[in-house]
Amino acid sequence: MIAPTERRLGRYEIRQKLGRGGMADVYLAEDTERGGTVALKLIEHSADADTRDAIEAERRGAELQAHLADIDPRVVRVFAAGDIDNFFYVAMEYIDGQDLAELMRHGKLAVEFACDTAIAIGETLEHAHNLEVTIAGKEFRGVVHGDIKPKNIRIDSRGDVRVLDFGIAKALSLSRRLTRNEFGSVPYASPERLDLGEVNALSDLWSLAVMLYEMLTGLQPYQADSTERLERMIRSRIPPPPAPEPCPEPLRRVLIKAMAPEPEMRYQSARDLADDLIAFRLGAPVKAVTEDLDVTRRTTRRAAELADGPDEVTRRTTRSGDSAPTGKTTPTAAPPARPRRTVFGLSMRVVTVLAVACVLYGGWSLTSGYVRFEHSQQLAREIQSEQLTDPDQVWTRWTELSKGDPSSLLLHGARKAVKQRFTEAADLVISLYRLSDAQPVYEKDWERAQILLSHALAVDPDDTVRGKLRLVEGHIARINGTTHRDSGQLMNAVEDFTQAERLLPKSPDPELGLARVYVYGLKDIDKAYAALQEAQHRGYQLGNRDKLQLADGYRDRGDRTFWDSRNVRGLPQEKDQVLRAADDYKHALELYQGVAPYGNANAAIVRVETSLESVNSRLQELADEPPAAVQQ
Repeated sequence: MIAPTERRLGRYEIRQKLGRGGMADVYLAEDTERGGTVALKLIEHSADADTRDAIEAERRGAELQAHLADIDPRVVRVFAAGDIDNFFYVAMEYIDGQDLAELMRHGKLAVEFACDTAIAIGETLEHAHNLEVTIAGKEFRGVVHGDIKPKNIRIDSRGDVRVLDFGIAKALSLSRRLTRNEFGSVPYASPERLDLGEVNALSDLWSLAVMLYEMLTGLQPYQADSTERLERMIRSRIPPPPAPEPCPEPLRRVLIKAMAPEPEMRYQSARDLADDLIAFRLGAPVKAVTEDLDVTRRTTRRAAELADGPDEVTRRTTRSGDSAPTGKTTPTAAPPARPRRTVFGLSMRVVTVLAVACVLYGGWSLTSGYVRFEHSQQLAREIQSEQLTDPDQVWTRWTELSKGDPSSLLLHGARKAVKQRFTEAADLVISLYRLSDAQPVYEKDWERAQILLSHALAVDPDDTVRGKLRLVEGHIARINGTTHRDSGQLMNAVEDFTQAERLLPKSPDPELGLARVYVYGLKDIDKAYAALQEAQHRGYQLGNRDKLQLADGYRDRGDRTFWDSRNVRGLPQEKDQVLRAADDYKHALELYQGVAPYGNANAAIVRVETSLESVNSRLQELADEPPAAVQQ
């Protein structure tokens, strides 16, 4: 699309081409204003209807992706979208790492990795399918991805799963139909999508199931020598062959259910599919019922025959038997089978074996369950009586106790106590920052709180714990961004604090984090002031640290404004800039005097008073100059 490798489009310096998909090309580019690299998706404008439709879909899809990224960290963030130099562009977070297509080039992936990846994607799809947002006056209730495939799933440099190209959701609602398979890939398209253009939550789940099959086996479930034949095989609604050994039997059942011919026989939500995969990972029974694999294998062979066409099926059938009969024959009757005693279709021997097994299993289950309950209560008592206080020891005990079924009702007592212990330990760090002007909170303190809240979220997830985790992560990003002058980290901090703000609607803590990153990182005193006002609205009383931050922010803006006034020296706008610098210095001086001798307030007072003298001196010079001289 773009001839030279090095080219500038607006604020973006293009470095190299990353790939192409559909009508779009994706480039690695440098954002010269914001700083840092981005993945820049470009579609060249054209008068044809397909291009116009694709651009409009991408435009709204980018907005949806941005909203979704706010609630799901696996979704790639969107920084900007619009039109520039005859292109529609979307500037997105660049994810360094490998996509699943690259990882699968050498064959199947480890069962544990494949399952964990599918669980992560399933949870992201659950968020998307339940997203409610209003864009340009239009309500969206649930959004599909529309193109789940290995190329769009990336494992980043930290090993986390990232879902790419949610912009290719094309602003589809969960009920939209397409006249053709314009946005998906045939190997990952469901039968009803290929037949009728139905793109909904279930079509995303079908694509995820196909991808999980491929990760586990190294093969796609349907294979053909042409796209046309492949499409015909999928549309035949004949199940694919069961995943071969060594795929574990429970996973085989999950895949059979996930790719059942009729949509109503499949998992009805991403949550249901993810829960069954989580159950497998924990060693618990999956909900997918056992299927008759022999029937599935026979129907798979039939699918291949149907893909070849009815005439070929007839020829095969004729060749497979003896020569055609020349006259009427009397079929030979088979001897009657000896009747067997049955109960609900099962032989008495099988019934007896099952009965004995049930008795033995029931006794074992009761004993095992009672022991587990007692251990749970014991752990809860040790935590509550403070016999066990070290968080690392608590986590070790919980991990051993919950192995195999952490959500068991038998563990309710321990689960509540463990979660409370971790949350309270993290709250000490958060409250220390909020309540103490004198005691600093260091990066290692925030990192420890991050581990504690991650444990609490794993034990029993809820939005309050998740909000506190985002808050702590925001402070870590704030410290790194300010220390290393990393604008990307600073923006991460703002995003984390903003998510925490939404998840903790009554807490002033996210506002305190935002204020600090705006003062010392992004140099925006107005937003810092607004954040502290919101903290006050949430019941917080400003302390010396907060007032000192505001003073530093006003002083810094005064310095920058007064310095910039030198660029318009002698022009009419110089006086306006000098007056604004004077106002900022006065605000800063008043705040410093109110908190002195706290922090560096005394030294800052001397510095600001010196700056005010320079400003007032320049204002006097401007007042003494004749009007004509000022205009020169």
